[in-house]
Amino acid sequence: MRAINQAVFCLLGTLLIPSLQAAPADCRADSSRPLVLSSQDQQLLEILGGHASNSHTPTLIRYNDQTPGINQPILGNYARLRLAAMALRDGDTEFARQQLNQVEQNSPAAVDAALLLAESYRRDGDRERARTWFVRIAARFPGNPRAVSGLVLAGDDWRKQGAVEQALPVYNLALNKVAENMKALQTLADDPDRLYRSLTNSVAGNSTTVMDQLVLAMIRDRDSQVLDATGKLINASNVRKCLREEEKTLHNAIQHATARDLSNGAFRTAANMEKAATEQEIADLQRVLANAPDAEDFRARLTDARDRLKRIEDRLERLGSTALPPALEKRKKQMQEDKQRVETEIEDARQQVRQALKAQLPELQRFYRNLAGEAQLGKAQLLQARG
Repeated sequence: MRAINQAVFCLLGTLLIPSLQAAPADCRADSSRPLVLSSQDQQLLEILGGHASNSHTPTLIRYNDQTPGINQPILGNYARLRLAAMALRDGDTEFARQQLNQVEQNSPAAVDAALLLAESYRRDGDRERARTWFVRIAARFPGNPRAVSGLVLAGDDWRKQGAVEQALPVYNLALNKVAENMKALQTLADDPDRLYRSLTNSVAGNSTTVMDQLVLAMIRDRDSQVLDATGKLINASNVRKCLREEEKTLHNAIQHATARDLSNGAFRTAANMEKAATEQEIADLQRVLANAPDAEDFRARLTDARDRLKRIEDRLERLGSTALPPALEKRKKQMQEDKQRVETEIEDARQQVRQALKAQLPELQRFYRNLAGEAQLGKAQLLQARG
């Protein structure tokens, strides 16, 4: 029952993760969506978070019989887990299996359901089927600590029955799984950035890797604030993707403006050369008129030159400036600020996750070391008894 309560606490965390699979239309908008719980959802969560009582049975059964809501597929599985756990406590293994067989295999509750199913067979005296289930769970969920510990329990059960040939390979399998998971944990310790993909892709589910299990363990620890950091990391990552798309659009607009300037470049160059020549002509004519103010033909030529200069300047004005238009310049500056902001948010969230990893990793490593010690002890007792 305690394991189910822990799973529910984890579930509460995963339900609060923002659903951020698609970036918002405006990259600067918050893409998180608030959690919506119906009154039935809230009532069920209160029951699952408290002590198990048979008085809750009608409510738990009624929840799965109601019209499915957005949270019903997940919460309904935990309702069945609670019903099964109470049934096992009361000795009703048949009803327990009836509930457990309805838990979805891809549900976050799948491992707990399988372990309870194995326990139901063990209580019925069907040890063979119980052990088969323990092995099956570990094969399907090799990164789940509870699934691996089930192997040790199965080995112990076989050993106590004197089934040496069955117990020994199960102990060895448990030790192999422990070694694989310890190696994966050490890889994470050496390169914590590998954890971010798991955080941003999925924080719930019947994870099969030790990395996912570590994520779930960190989320369970409310003091770590990994849940909040994960939401920020997902949101910032999606905003970054959105900004990259916006940046492509901005880049195309800038290129278009630049291309327009390039197409006018030849005209601008010719016009500037003509302008310089005309300005020189005007200066020469002004010097002549300074010495011969009554030379009407030169005065007429000066007037004509000034008119030509005005037309050249008008033509250059129509060609436009080589600088970006103010609107594009503003968008470019805003893009740079937004990119810097989102990178800062991502780094802050990652630092928060690194700190949580540093705190949680030793606990999981200690669990596996203890589990390896139990398997080694059981194996040693087995070999000693056989010898």
